[in-house]
Amino acid sequence: MFSSLRRLVVLILTFMTLFGMINLSRADTLRLGVLAPRGELKAQARWTELADYFKTETGHDVKLVPLAPSRVVNAAQQKQVDFVLSHSPHTVQLEEKLGATVLATLNTKDGSRFGGVIVARKDSGIKTGGDLRGKNVMSLKFRAAAGAYIFQTYHLMKEGIDPQKDFGSLREGKKQDDLVLAVQNGLIDAAFVRTGLLETMQREGKITLSDFQIVDQQTGDGFSLLRSTELYPEWCLSVLPGVSNDVAAQFKAAALKLKPDQPAAQKARINGFVEPVPLDKIKQALRFLHISPYNT
Repeated sequence: MFSSLRRLVVLILTFMTLFGMINLSRADTLRLGVLAPRGELKAQARWTELADYFKTETGHDVKLVPLAPSRVVNAAQQKQVDFVLSHSPHTVQLEEKLGATVLATLNTKDGSRFGGVIVARKDSGIKTGGDLRGKNVMSLKFRAAAGAYIFQTYHLMKEGIDPQKDFGSLREGKKQDDLVLAVQNGLIDAAFVRTGLLETMQREGKITLSDFQIVDQQTGDGFSLLRSTELYPEWCLSVLPGVSNDVAAQFKAAALKLKPDQPAAQKARINGFVEPVPLDKIKQALRFLHISPYNT
């Protein structure tokens, strides 16, 4: 009887150990949420190598979680992700609402800043923000999309133009590519998209840049892409509460170590990451527009 009891205890302990190992394995899987403004498939294609890179560098299993712009903050609130790579307005919300910490700022081929574009057809006669009065315009998610709503709205509001009141209509679209194509096909007069998208679509053979007019076009600041607005910090890599300081430090070190010639950087079309760029300018824009987390 004693022998049977001993075997039972050993069996229970073995089961508990295995169960604990399974739980440890699950806990060791870290979820990297990434903004997917052009859809999940494009995000998977662009960022999967980066998740694999973090896995190799840190020794942790890393799962990529593409997130539509409207889902980023909710996914973080619901603890569906451990790290987030997203634009600066999302980063401010994660910081202010959830206590997230910025580890690094994305360094693209065009640097660590980006802006917004207001695009119209070349033959539209629309060249300035004032020309948009009475026109039909589309953007991404109102009060949420950085380079496809917030930057342009802030720019226009400072010029005395209120898109919600002064446009003929302002509607939301789901994908930035579709907004540009709607302009090209004459379905709308203008669209709000982020810097770099037009150049990317031309490389992909979807459009010809000479067919379009950049409204309130700006130049300078060492920035080569077409733009209508001032520049703001690029996407930020943030860590959410609950991730240990040691693991966060490992991810930060790995991010800053990434070189332009490594597969993860080449696939993502980036040069790597830099130390966090201050968020002061985007916080000023969000406060001016009374956008979360400054909407109370």
